[in-house]
Amino acid sequence: MGRKPSLASGKHVQVALDFIALEKALVVAINSIKAGVTIVEAGTPLVKAEGIKGLKVLRAISPDILLLADTKTADAGDVEAEIASQGGANIMTVLGAMDDSTISSAVKRANESGILVQVDMINVKDPVKRAREVSKLGVDIIGFHVGLDVQKTRNISVSSLREEIVEVSSLEIPISVAGGLNPERITELADLPISIFVVGSYITSSSNPYDTALRCVKALHP
Repeated sequence: MGRKPSLASGKHVQVALDFIALEKALVVAINSIKAGVTIVEAGTPLVKAEGIKGLKVLRAISPDILLLADTKTADAGDVEAEIASQGGANIMTVLGAMDDSTISSAVKRANESGILVQVDMINVKDPVKRAREVSKLGVDIIGFHVGLDVQKTRNISVSSLREEIVEVSSLEIPISVAGGLNPERITELADLPISIFVVGSYITSSSNPYDTALRCVKALHP
């Protein structure tokens, strides 16, 4: 059984590289790491476009960062855990809306490989109830996630889930939040028991990703 990385060392800013082109992702990743971002996410579009090769390239740019493969696994959890592992990822994601068997399969293989499993609660109607259920399956991270389409159509962000975040924190499993985050929203949520703050377009759409990533890091670590 491999040795899993630890998230016990405080709070993290994670940059979500939702690109198709690996070259663009690398520019943002390198600048974000220089700014103090500690988790680099190969977003779902990038995982689909570049696969294991893309993960390996991101893994090679820094030995110190945590690399997350946003596989959003919906089936064959063990296979996709193996893909993440072969790419050098430290964390993979599986959809909380999927069957327990898929999550358990991912957890089993991830444990053998020494990687963490994050359950993504995107579009889960009762994330608190589901978090309690998946905690019994041995998952490592609970991810609260308001997707891009929901942000646009309902004009909400993950900041709307404060009560649910506090309730789930009683499970004593690290919590990740994603969905419309920027420095101001990170500051609003910094008092909550959140381990990982995922920032996407605020950094990736910027003409100066170093500067915007640094603002996020400073918001979390003033």
